[in-house]
Amino acid sequence: MDGTLEHILFPRSDDGGASRGHRAMVVTAVLTGISIVIVAMRMYARIGLIKLSGREDWTILCSLVFAIVYLGLVVAQNHFGLGRHNDDLPGDDLKQQLKRLWVAIPMYNTSLAFTKISILFQYLRIFPSYRFRRICYLVMGVVILYSAWAIVSGFVNCVPVAKFWDREISGTCLSFEAVWFFNASMNIATDLALLVLPMPLISQLHLPRMQKFALIAVFALGGLVVITSVLRLSGLRTVAKSTDTSWSNVAAAYWTAAECNVAIICACLPFLRPLISRIFPKFLSTNSCNKYTRNPTRTTVGRSTHRRTTTELYSQDPEFGLITIDTDAKGGAAPTTLTRNGSVNNGGIEVTTEMIQEVTAPPINNDTNGETTSQRRLVMYDR
Repeated sequence: MDGTLEHILFPRSDDGGASRGHRAMVVTAVLTGISIVIVAMRMYARIGLIKLSGREDWTILCSLVFAIVYLGLVVAQNHFGLGRHNDDLPGDDLKQQLKRLWVAIPMYNTSLAFTKISILFQYLRIFPSYRFRRICYLVMGVVILYSAWAIVSGFVNCVPVAKFWDREISGTCLSFEAVWFFNASMNIATDLALLVLPMPLISQLHLPRMQKFALIAVFALGGLVVITSVLRLSGLRTVAKSTDTSWSNVAAAYWTAAECNVAIICACLPFLRPLISRIFPKFLSTNSCNKYTRNPTRTTVGRSTHRRTTTELYSQDPEFGLITIDTDAKGGAAPTTLTRNGSVNNGGIEVTTEMIQEVTAPPINNDTNGETTSQRRLVMYDR
């Protein structure tokens, strides 16, 4: 049974290269299927559990739509003989295959553009720093500009455009190698920028050490996109230099699908925390005490009053468990309460604050000025 299934998915018969195109189609279909499942899990976690959605969710859905369109175009290319030599294909089949390739290139670039914009929207919502937001908008501008160029150049690489699939007609084409390598290098550069941008801010969050490392690791998975982009360059170079496009395009087809779908998957992984926490409650537990506020010292002179309050604090993004707590309180200031329109805490962090307000007697030395002091013990735990 296993041998039969393997033969269906990856046929090994001597069919002039048709099996190579079939393998490219299967790899693309599997990767796209994984993306669909991950995006569905993300939307359930966001809308079903957190009751929260934003522009980053809708842009990643757009990215997935274009990835699915790319899959359909690879299936169509396989139908018209992808993986076989040009000389072994009827002239009309080769033209139909190249027409699908002509459309597939801009679809891939559009999907990547929406994924990068989704990640930047995600950063803008999580991190409120004004300087960081300016950098995000700058990177977004670069992504939009070069993506617009990549999409337009994909459609009008040749003038007239029909020369892309019919090399016998008169006209001119830009250097495929130069255009494709420029676009690929810009993708790699922006992938690296998106990878590095949040790391300094994540490292400054007041989170348990293991949770912080796990969060950094999740965001660092974006490095897989850089790896697939680099591996795709070899396939692009082969296609750009070859005159036997149908034969040489196989590797480029599935590496393109890999880059496109790995980007979608990596963009969705940080949003799966609420779903994973519900399935495995102890896996992402944040039960810990702040080591800087544990075992506070108490010096009581005169009378004292005790007040115990329970405060719910929400970060910019509750599903990440990201929160920064100021443990330096002076003058017995009341705790700050942030709520989200009275909604239920789904994945947020509940902070129990015990405030011991000490009212000191008149000072013996003039340098204390009779100030009141307060100490807070913050115990953070997942509800």
